Amino acid sequence: MKYYKCDKHKIEFAFLDHSSLSFDNHNHISIYAVGLILDGSVVLKKKNVEYTFIHDDLFIIPPYMVHSLVPCTDQYSLVTLCIGTKFLDTNKFKGGNALFSDLADRLVRDGVLNHLHVDAFFAALELVYSMYGKLNYDYSEIIFETKNLIETQPENNITLDALSQKIFVSKYYLIREFKKTIGLSPHRFQIQNRIRKAQHLLQNGSTVTETALAMGFYDQSHFIKYFKKIVGITPTEYMDSLEVLD
Repeated sequence: MKYYKCDKHKIEFAFLDHSSLSFDNHNHISIYAVGLILDGSVVLKKKNVEYTFIHDDLFIIPPYMVHSLVPCTDQYSLVTLCIGTKFLDTNKFKGGNALFSDLADRLVRDGVLNHLHVDAFFAALELVYSMYGKLNYDYSEIIFETKNLIETQPENNITLDALSQKIFVSKYYLIREFKKTIGLSPHRFQIQNRIRKAQHLLQNGSTVTETALAMGFYDQSHFIKYFKKIVGITPTEYMDSLEVLD
């Protein structure tokens, strides 16, 4: 696995080369994920429907949509373009295309993508721009407050009892309605957000131990276990895979 990151513009590529990794149900916060199958095949499940994607197939996952991915072949290769909503807010379509082109050129030089792949991503980027702002997520005020609290403070030890008392509902109502809306339980959503925030700390120079403590994990092995479960590789392997783009 290798990441090509450009934090300045909130856009990145994730490259899985001859991978056998599976990814359980998860979602991406404020990110459109555009996946392109380079080799092999996978089953993508979203909204309880399974889709099989093979060589040169492309798919788009909007923010918060819960999905899973399982290989159909022994190995597969996949490049995922992750586009932050801040990128879409900051850059008009023409400017966004220009920035994407500069980043994609690096993957072409590395032999990851060819020019036909880049053209496919260009078409997908245009579709993402057309999709953005048209999605209507009907969150209740209660679920929105809970979701926002977990997103902004994932490292804090927020119990379900404390959450339910904070927003004046029962714990069971909170779990049921949260999972119905977000697609994940509050606990699963919190762990996922801890790991996402941990990725940022690691890429900014924090050690594995420092990151584990900062993110509220009671020991390093516990942190590594969840990190690998969500990201697919260990924190050390993740740091080794990073290549920051200017």
